[in-house]
This record gives sequence, C-alpha cells and structure tokens, in this order.
Amino acid sequence: MKPRALFLLALLPACPLLQSQEAPAALSSPATTPAADLEALVGQVRAKLRAAPPTATGLAPELAAFDALLAKYRNRKDDDVAQILYMQAALHGEVLKDAAKMETLFARLKTDFPGTKAAAAADASLASLERRAKAQATSAALVGQPAPQLHFQWSTRPGLKTLADLKGKVVVLDFWATWCGPCVASFPQIRELAAHYRGLDVVVVGVTSLQGSVTGLEPQRIDTKGDPQKEMALMTDYIKAKDITWTVAFSEEQVFNPDYGITGIPHLVIIAPDGSLRHTGLHPALPHAEKVEKIDALLREFKLPVVALAPAK
Repeated sequence: MKPRALFLLALLPACPLLQSQEAPAALSSPATTPAADLEALVGQVRAKLRAAPPTATGLAPELAAFDALLAKYRNRKDDDVAQILYMQAALHGEVLKDAAKMETLFARLKTDFPGTKAAAAADASLASLERRAKAQATSAALVGQPAPQLHFQWSTRPGLKTLADLKGKVVVLDFWATWCGPCVASFPQIRELAAHYRGLDVVVVGVTSLQGSVTGLEPQRIDTKGDPQKEMALMTDYIKAKDITWTVAFSEEQVFNPDYGITGIPHLVIIAPDGSLRHTGLHPALPHAEKVEKIDALLREFKLPVVALAPAK
C-alpha cells in the first residue's frame, strides 16, 4: 500500500482502507500482518472522527495503539511497518494539527526505516511543510502592505487589466480553478457575498489562471493545453452553467501565486480601497456574517457607504 494513499487522515474517505462500510475488526482480534492491524486501527480512528471533533485526549487510546503496533513489529523494518509510523505522524499533524510532533515522527521514520516508500513520502511531506511555512510567513507579512500587483489577460469586467484598476474599492479576490472541488463548492457563498454588496464600492473577483483544461462543463475534462483562447472562451460557458454572478478574470500570474503566499485554493483575500492587503488566507465558506464584518469595517474606515442607496423614485 502506497504511503500517499493513506496520507491526510483528515480526508479519511479517500483512504483505500476506509472505503468499506463494514466496521473493522477490533484491534485485539487475531491479526497476522501489520497491514491488517493498521486497517483495524484506522477504522477505529475513523469511527472516533465521525462521532466527535478530534482531540488528543479523545484519540489517546488510538495514539497509544500506534505505539503498541510499532513495538509489536519492532524487529521488522519493511514498508508495511513503516506505514504504521507514517500514519501515526499524519494523525498528529493533519488531524490534531501538531506539526512539531509530526515532524519528529517523520524524522524517526527516515532514521528507522531508510529506503522505504513511507520514508520517501516523509521527505516529500517535510518539504511540503517547509514550503507551507514559508508561504504562510509571506502571507502574514503582506497584511497592511500594498497588495501584490495582478495583471489580467481576460476578464468579464470591462476595462479590467490590472488590480490597480480597482483602487478606491474594497476588493475581494477569490483564487480558484475549475478543477478545484472546494472552490466550486463555495460558489453559493461567493454568490451571496456578491449579491450583498451589489451597488456598493465592493468588487468580488474570481481569479484563476490558464490551467490547460476546463473541468465541470462536460462529463469529461476538456483539454485546452496550448490553446489559451479556447480555455478563455469556454469560461463564458462555464460562467453561465455555474451561475457565476461576480467578476471572473484570468491573471497572467499563476493562481498558486507565490507573491500572495498561496499554496492551496480556494484562497480568499480582502484588499482595502487604498490598495493595502488587509485579510488573506480566508476560505470563501467562512460564515457570511464574518466576511461582511471585515468588509463593512473597511467601508466605514474609508467613509464609503455600507448600505446601498435605494433608487430614486
């Protein structure tokens, strides 16, 4: 079993061990292989996560069970046993959000199980953690600073060529792509936000970049590699199909924009009328009231209307 297939316990349904709807055998039942023991333990973790939010206290028996399994197979240094340690590290880091513990366990994995697939995956995961930390530092340093410039090669908003064209308004940037399931799932929240601020000095822009394909228009992904005009033309159809009521733009910069510290999408940014970045790393599915509170505060700060004026009769 590949380590990658088991990584990210927070996304448990994606794990091959977790596809069965049957309850796994108890860990105390006879098991002849590390994989069977791990399957039972992962099932127990899954049941706990379904029942209650994850905490170190609540998962204490399962955390101890990982140690017990590693002790049970201490004389084996193969991929199957390495996978147990990998999963333990993932549980700490991705579910319990204890990055320090995860890094410690990954370091142990590399030392105790050199040459295994799990050790190689640990290297990749540690590198990813480092990139994420750097991106978060970049993102945090942007707050209060001028927002990095964006250049748009296509937009549904007439005349929109650069981010600077929107100066004087509160700008909400939603970085997204058609292949990104969570991005598409958050469209109702973005639609609600755009409707809330219709007629006010707030612009919501869905920022994407050329991806070489379009997902979601047809049962199969549409290949647009090497044909930017086709991809941008299909966006018009996509906007209609998905009832997108806010501005959509293709930026020349990649959607995983390093200047904004973006390592994952969707990624929501709020920019003040003076062009300074005020909020970053938000999720579009953040409760509507919380987004409105942040935006209204900026409207008031710059003495802009918070409520749209009724049309004159």
